[in-house]
Amino acid sequence: MIEAAIMKQIKSISSVPSHYDKQILAVRGFMDLFNFSRVSLYFYSTLSKIGEGILCIDDKGISSLQDWREDVRNMPPIYSAIKERQPKHIDSQSIHQLPLKFTNGVTTELIVVPISYSSHVVGYACMGSTDSFTVDDNLLHSLGMYGQHLGQIFGEDDYPGNDKKISRREIDVLQRMSWGESTKIMAVSLGISEFTVQDYVKSAIRKLEVFNRVQGVAEALRRGIIH
Repeated sequence: MIEAAIMKQIKSISSVPSHYDKQILAVRGFMDLFNFSRVSLYFYSTLSKIGEGILCIDDKGISSLQDWREDVRNMPPIYSAIKERQPKHIDSQSIHQLPLKFTNGVTTELIVVPISYSSHVVGYACMGSTDSFTVDDNLLHSLGMYGQHLGQIFGEDDYPGNDKKISRREIDVLQRMSWGESTKIMAVSLGISEFTVQDYVKSAIRKLEVFNRVQGVAEALRRGIIH
C-alpha cells in the first residue's frame, strides 16, 4: 500500500513544471506519507562535499534554508548515509555530532534520506517530529524507495557532476552567462545559492573541455546548446 502511495506522490511531483514546486511537493511527501512534522531538503555536491539548504517545512509553514551551507564531512551521521546511499536513523547518542542549527525544531532524533541519481547522491532530506516515532526496517526501506524516485526527478537538473551530458540546469546557467548575468543575479533568478551556481559553472566548463566562462559560452553557442 505504501508503494502505491509513493508512486502516486511521485507522479504528482513529476507533473509539476516548476522546479521549486517540485521541491515543495517532495518535502510534503515525506510529511504526508510518513507522518513527519518537520522536513528539510538539501542539495549535495559530490565535487565539494558541501550540503546546501533548500527549504524546510514544519507546522509554521515553508522557510528558506539558502543561507545554510556546511561541509557534510563535518557531520558524520549524514556523511555516512550519503556514502552508503542508505537512509539512516540518527538517534539521541549521535545527534550531538550535528550543528545545533541543523537540529533546531526537533527533539532527540532524526532520519536522513539520501536522494540518489544513478550512482550519485544529489541531495538529502532530514526529518523528525515533535512527537516520538518508531524506526524500523520497513520505514527505512520505504524512505529509501521514495528518495530514489525523487533522485530520478531531480538528478538531471541538479547534479552538476554528471559526465554523460550537459544538464538542463547547466544549460540555464550557460544561457544566462551569455546574457551577461552575474552569479548573484543567476542565483536569485534560478532560486539557488551562489555557491551552487558556481558548481554548475565549473562542471559545465569541464564538460565542454574549455578553460573559462568566456570560452564556455562560446563553445556552447558553437554547439547549439544555447542560442
